[in-house]
Amino acid sequence: MTRPGKNGILQSIGYNRADTYSYLLLLSAPVLLTVYRYFTEAQNFMVYFPGLQGMVQGEVYAYLLEYFSFLVLMLGVPLVISMLFKKAAVLKSLLSFSGFWKNLPWALLAVAVLVVPSAYHASSLQSVVAEYPLPRVLLHDQHLMPVYFLGLFFLYYLPWEFFFRGFLLFGLKGRFGTTAAILIQTISSCLVHIGKPAPEILGSIPFGILFGIIAIRTKNLWIVVLIHAALGIFTDIFVIYQG
Repeated sequence: MTRPGKNGILQSIGYNRADTYSYLLLLSAPVLLTVYRYFTEAQNFMVYFPGLQGMVQGEVYAYLLEYFSFLVLMLGVPLVISMLFKKAAVLKSLLSFSGFWKNLPWALLAVAVLVVPSAYHASSLQSVVAEYPLPRVLLHDQHLMPVYFLGLFFLYYLPWEFFFRGFLLFGLKGRFGTTAAILIQTISSCLVHIGKPAPEILGSIPFGILFGIIAIRTKNLWIVVLIHAALGIFTDIFVIYQG
């Protein structure tokens, strides 16, 4: 019996060398997100750096280290991959501030009319109150809160949107079509929420689709970063000051 060669195996699964970039994008989601969840979350850094456990605000620093790791994994690595395949131009254009200023008025209206009331309602749910803010020390010591929220915005929400609504969405829409690409990135972003409160993971599905549509329509990631970050940060603030 002859064993199939490598090319025969690849042909048998329909591999197309021209689609290598798309395959790499699809594979990057489980690989990078698994590394994030198992090796770079805050509790990992509390173990890596035991001195943090003796600090009053050590938990905040641990989360900032987590978010910095998230930035490297979900923005740094995808940017390098896109550059190697000469696909970085589109991603860089999504971070242009010209598109941001153009769409800022309606984005601020959406934050005021939809996001803030949604965050206020979420802060009244017991499952959300038990989860947020992630550094529990902020409930009784808020002096690092501005630094924490600044890190949350630029080190977490920015790379989140860059990866899901930039790297995956715009990288896959040419191969699978816009609708399928929106659904693929929604599936990935939803699964990261496993373990979070039920309202959050359920909400991640329509919000994932909505943010995908906004990114496609505006061709700008800062708009979805602003809206997504506002939802998370206002929820934290309402929980902290209602507690």
